[in-house]
Amino acid sequence: MKNSKPDNKIIKKEPDSFYFNIFQNSMNGKIIVNEDLLIISANKKMYEYVQARPPKEEGITFGRAFHCAQVGEDVLKCGSSEKCKKCGIWKAVKKILQDKNIVQNQVIQYTFKKGHTHEEKWFQINGRHVYKEGHYAVLEFTEVTELFAEVVELKRQIKELRKNLSMDLATGTLNKQSLVEAIERLQDSGTVRYGFTICMIDFDDFKSINDQFGHLMGDRVLKVFSDIARKHISTKDILGRYGGEEFIFVFNDMDQNQSLIILKRIHLELEEYFAAEKLAVPVTFSAGAVYVDISSGIFPQYSELLDGVDKMLYHAKRLGKSRAMGNMGEVIFNRS
Repeated sequence: MKNSKPDNKIIKKEPDSFYFNIFQNSMNGKIIVNEDLLIISANKKMYEYVQARPPKEEGITFGRAFHCAQVGEDVLKCGSSEKCKKCGIWKAVKKILQDKNIVQNQVIQYTFKKGHTHEEKWFQINGRHVYKEGHYAVLEFTEVTELFAEVVELKRQIKELRKNLSMDLATGTLNKQSLVEAIERLQDSGTVRYGFTICMIDFDDFKSINDQFGHLMGDRVLKVFSDIARKHISTKDILGRYGGEEFIFVFNDMDQNQSLIILKRIHLELEEYFAAEKLAVPVTFSAGAVYVDISSGIFPQYSELLDGVDKMLYHAKRLGKSRAMGNMGEVIFNRS
């Protein structure tokens, strides 16, 4: 398709033109552009949307005329950058002029400069191709910012609700159901490339903390532990509350020795935290760990993993607590 020279007579600009007055005084924004998004005509409402003044010169780009936030005012041609090519308006015009398709009820987001800040608006656009000594796209813009903002807020609330339903609210970790689902998804998610270490921890003598200092202190211990633990694990690892004072870690692509070193760091920081508060009962936990090498192509069932790690945990408890026992060795959680 050849570039067409802008035909500024496509909508007559004489004040007494009947069609020009209809165009200018429409309740919706209307523009006529060529394939380079040079403005042929634009009505008053379109400029009002972005609080802009009509430019004095003709053949100005859409981005410059309507203060697009993605391009500087020195950019003479829309679509000259990768950001431009992601613009909904740019795509709509290309669809109309290259494919000769009608655009119907398409919702787009437009960000424009307003002083030293940026503002967002949402528009429903309709458009079609016209020919008058050249090819042009006629677009009508209806602002739907308020309506779309409500939809966005509703989606945000639904997302937040789903997040809350997946969390253990007392500790900010995954709850048991979400924990199980996250572990079961490991096989299909592609998160794990080589293998992972699954660890189960259980606090030592936790009942004595609740009995001597009350359940509020017990809850605080679990919350402090969770906060410390999240500092030491990566975003691809999994941490969830399995029940009561039991938690499960999954360290992705990390061998058992590395995983137990991280648990030891968490243990020491937790122990020191409550020692500084002069809590009469030491705060410690024991752990069981199992490493799973998936290079063999065997991915154990969740129940198998839990059974194996549970046995290791109680083996550690029998050996004296404040330690971790894995299928590849033992780590003592003391300061030495």
